[in-house]
Amino acid sequence: MAGERARKKQVLVVDDNHDAADTLAMLLEAEGCECQTAYSGEEALALAERELPDVVILDLCMPSMGGDQVARALRSGPHGNEVTLVAHTAMSSYLQHDEVLEAGFDLHLVKPAPLDELIALAQPGRRAAPNPG
Repeated sequence: MAGERARKKQVLVVDDNHDAADTLAMLLEAEGCECQTAYSGEEALALAERELPDVVILDLCMPSMGGDQVARALRSGPHGNEVTLVAHTAMSSYLQHDEVLEAGFDLHLVKPAPLDELIALAQPGRRAAPNPG
């Protein structure tokens, strides 16, 4: 039990804006997470397969492969039900709420998301509560 409490939450932050991804990862690391960053959907899928994160915070609007496509790919993988997926986007109208949930996200946050909500995801044993529908 003590080892379980000591385990840091593994978080993958995915955003094509390098500064945004790196800053969020640094903030979460300061709160006790171990973070990886990816700057594309393809890079996110490769990292997630190798690192098996607890939480993936995904920008929705990325070139080549959007966050909704990444979410669907992660959910269809062997560890798809074990990860908390958080949509994190500046464009609240990019996908309607129902479409975000349909893509497999647990939570939909609009940038700039309240830091306390993001930090709460970093707490050991914490999983995002489903969005009210």
